[in-house]
Formats: sequence, structure tokens, C-alpha cells
Amino acid sequence: MTKAGVITVLVLAVGGGLGSFFVTVAQVRHGAPATPLEHYLGLSAERAQLVQKADPAFSVEAERLSATLDTARDGLARLLETPSATDREILDQVEQVITAHDALERRVARHVLAIRPHLTPDQQKRLMGLCAHGVRQGGGSRWRGGRGERDAGGLGPGRGGGHGGGPGS
Repeated sequence: MTKAGVITVLVLAVGGGLGSFFVTVAQVRHGAPATPLEHYLGLSAERAQLVQKADPAFSVEAERLSATLDTARDGLARLLETPSATDREILDQVEQVITAHDALERRVARHVLAIRPHLTPDQQKRLMGLCAHGVRQGGGSRWRGGRGERDAGGLGPGRGGGHGGGPGS
């Protein structure tokens, strides 16, 4: 695989982390403790319910899309570890990863835009800042001019040890 292909795969793997983060934290369960995202945004129980009602299908759809992406990535990893895998097989699987990642990324974007109007201006700023941080981290060093400096959110370089690089990761 070419250097550009390897970089593409790595960027996709990192970029999908943001989607995985939102899949994990955006579920609002009645009577359950606040999710990390609710805690991070400081959502009251009432506002958390408004957010849930703004996009009730998100949890199920994002979970399905995330599972599809995980399956595609697993397939790619297996091919990369298989010496007899052809270039065509690997490239076809890369396309499956890209397609699955694209679908999840688009769904997360629609969710963020659907819930944004139900947040206070400060909560909107925090949510969009978290998203911007995830985008910058998913884009790798080219977003930072090759430097690992801290971003405006103060979350620093790297992914914070987990998906999305946000709080609790």
C-alpha cells in the first residue's frame, strides 16, 4: 500500500473516534446517571430531555453505523495482516471503511446540528469546541502546521487517551 493509502487509513481511524465518542455519550437514559457529554455540557435533566427529543433516533442509528464501521475496520486490519492479500482487496476494503466512516460522520453532524438549538449559548460553545477539537485531532498534524501545540480548548495534543479526545476519554 502506498504512503498516501496508509495515511488515509490512519486519518480515517482517528477521525472516526469523534463519531464513536458521540455514539457512546449521546444516549440519554431516563433515571440513569448523566452521560459524560451531559456532564461536560452541564445539562439539566430538563435540557437533557429536550436534547433527546430533538433527535430520538440518533442512539440507535449511530450504534448501527458505528458497528458497520468497526466491522469494516476489522476487515481491513485482517487484510493488512494477510501477506497474500492483493492490492485490490486492500483498496476495496479501504473504500468500505471510507464509506462507513462517511455515513457515521454525517449522522453525527446532523445530530450535533439538531441538538445545538436546545442548548444555552455557553453549552453550544462547549459542544462546538469539542467537535472542532475532534476535527483537528482527526486531521492530524496538518491542522496544527505539524506542531503538537495545545489548541484553543486547552485539551492539548493527542487524543486524550480515548475516542474523541474529550472529557472522560
